[in-house]
Amino acid sequence: MPDFGSYLNFFHTAAETGQNASARAQEFSFGSLLSQISFTSGTIFGVLIVVCVLLFVLSIGRTRALVSLLSIYIAFALQAVFPFFGWLQTLLNKELPTLRVGILLLSFIVSFILLNRSVLRGRLGLGDAAFFSVVLIGLLQLGLFSAMILNLAPAFQSYVPESIIPFVATQKALFLWLLAPLVLLGFQRDFS
Repeated sequence: MPDFGSYLNFFHTAAETGQNASARAQEFSFGSLLSQISFTSGTIFGVLIVVCVLLFVLSIGRTRALVSLLSIYIAFALQAVFPFFGWLQTLLNKELPTLRVGILLLSFIVSFILLNRSVLRGRLGLGDAAFFSVVLIGLLQLGLFSAMILNLAPAFQSYVPESIIPFVATQKALFLWLLAPLVLLGFQRDFS
């Protein structure tokens, strides 16, 4: 059974040796690719989360998706400087990572509501943003939020498949997820 590396090697070998592309393309079949994917409960749950995020982003629209993205950055900054974790820890008798994630989520909700009602909302439109860019913003939000939560509370990594952890649960991954939406917005055509 071919592995993912052989599929990547397919493109490299065809270009390197100059073989007939149609003959090499016959070796690549989506049926064999799908047979390698195991549909466990975790995989199905992950796909369900991605679908829900995409439906959410498409239903709120471009402007609110940008407000949501900005709210994620604000929430991360607020939880980083939140001075009352010690007091909350004694009051609620919870672990610090759980409190950090809770403050992140609470800060996100509050900042999203406030920014959504503010004057800023009218200034964040993407103008002629396509369906693809709105979906991409939603996926970046999911990755960014996941990276933040898994970096703030490493104990939550036990709920994530091992193959995904290097992409969301490291400091380098968090940095790249923080940078990716900024790069995407840099390539947008119109901010009016």
